[in-house]
This record gives sequence, structure tokens and C-alpha cells, in this order.
Amino acid sequence: MDLSLQQLRGFVAVAEEQHFGRAAARLNMTQPPLTRQIQALERNLGVVLFERTGRGARITAAGQALLDHCRRILALLDAAPVAARHAAEGRTGTLRLAFTAIGAYAILADVLDLVNRHLPDVSVELTELVSPDQFAALADLEVDMGLVRPPIPERYRSVLVHSEDLVLAVPAGHALARATEPVPLADVADDYIGYSPEGSRYLHDICAAMIGVDRYAVSQLTSQVPTMLALVRAGLGCALVPRSIMTMGVHGVRYRELAPADAHSVTLHACWSPDSPNPALHRLATVLTREPRLGVS
Repeated sequence: MDLSLQQLRGFVAVAEEQHFGRAAARLNMTQPPLTRQIQALERNLGVVLFERTGRGARITAAGQALLDHCRRILALLDAAPVAARHAAEGRTGTLRLAFTAIGAYAILADVLDLVNRHLPDVSVELTELVSPDQFAALADLEVDMGLVRPPIPERYRSVLVHSEDLVLAVPAGHALARATEPVPLADVADDYIGYSPEGSRYLHDICAAMIGVDRYAVSQLTSQVPTMLALVRAGLGCALVPRSIMTMGVHGVRYRELAPADAHSVTLHACWSPDSPNPALHRLATVLTREPRLGVS
């Protein structure tokens, strides 16, 4: 059945005005062509849409049923260009965000709040990945943005979003668990539980430099902080962890400040590919470059 948009708009105008003359004026046209449009529509449908009266046009039951559908069709057609523009501008769509386990505690909530404030109609899909896997996913355009540790490959763009100090995690029964003053690393005689160089190269290198490669090389290594804290709780050693991890409140683990001479901060960066076709990503990237650092501790 061949129904034109012009016919549907003309029909709705007549139905709402209940008068051919007023409907024609509303549409900036003369009455005869409008009358022919409605007659053609009635022939196509095989129904009478209006009862012509001396004072105007009264819609029939068939016309009322058609009117409800036509209004929805026209509303969708009017909304379609706006929806297309909003998608092209990054105001709508989906943002695939990857993060590290530590990043979830440190900054994920702040990033999601930023998205909700600046891109309220954009949905977010979350994926937890270690930084090297995030870079691979960014390269394959499987995620749009990652919250990663440096070093960041030159092919990506990034912005610093978070910086925090490292603290010392010790077993609850450890002598340092009762310390009231900041702890020098020289006082830590036990083995360290460290970060895997494959899964957490950035934290591994920083901690190895702080502690000393010889001492760090013989410690147990893990890529996941929850595993690291489980090993600390079991009394297998101490660990240097970002301050945000303290919010986990792991039973059997105590956190101590480092002496000023040993203090060191670690950073987290939002990272994305400039080749991504996702407008929502580039809109968020613009916001991030204007925002102050989201979290500092």
C-alpha cells in the first residue's frame, strides 16, 4: 500500500482542525489539493476517514484508529533527525570502558559520575582487564577507553585522571601492624609479595626500585591485588599497595604509612585510540581533558 508522508500529515491536520479549510491554511496550501490527498488516502485504504458536514469534517471510527498510528509515525519521523545528530555528536550511544581491579577502587566511580553528568544518555559497558590486555583491546577496538597504568604506547592518547600514594599492607599479627609512626622500608625484614612483571609491569617496576631488585625478585608475584592481600593475610609477606585499596577493609590485613623518604605515588590514566569511530568516546575524552584530576590521595 502506497501511503505518502504528505498524505499522513494532511490527514492529521484535518483530523485535528476538523475542517479542511483550516487544515489547508495550517499546512500553507490551498484546500483543493488537500481534499484530493484525503480522497486518495481513503481510496487506498478502502475506508471513509471523515464525514463531511456543513461546518467541517467529523472523523470516523476508522479515521480515529488511523490517527493514533499516524501520530506515532510522524513523531518518530520528527525525532529521527534529532536522534541521528545526537548520535553523531556523541550525546547518545554506548561507551565500552575497561578498568583494572585497582582502578575500580581508585577512580571508576568518579569516571562513571563524570559520564552521568556530561553524557547522561550514553550507556556504559564495563570490562575488567589488566593494563596490557586493555591496550590490546583498544587496538582491536573492542573497548573504547581504558583506565590504565603507564607506560602508554605512543599510538594512544591519554590523560592523567588519578594519583595516589603507596601504603604498606602487613599481616594483622605482624610487628609493624602495631606501628604508630610511618614505616621506613628498611624496617621491613620479611619477604614482599609483589606484582607480576607480565600483568602489572608499572607497579612491579616501581616497587622493585623502591625495595631493591634483589629483595623483590624472590618474592611471590601476582597480578591481582585481592590475591596479593589474601597472601598478606596468610602471613606470607608484606606488600606495597595503592592507598585506595584500603577501602577493601580485608580482615587480617593492616595498612601503614611509609616514611617520607620512601613515599611514592602511582598514577592512573584514561587512554583511548584516536582512530576510534565512537563519537561518545571523543566527547568524553574532550570532557576529561578539561576536568581537573579526578582523584588525588
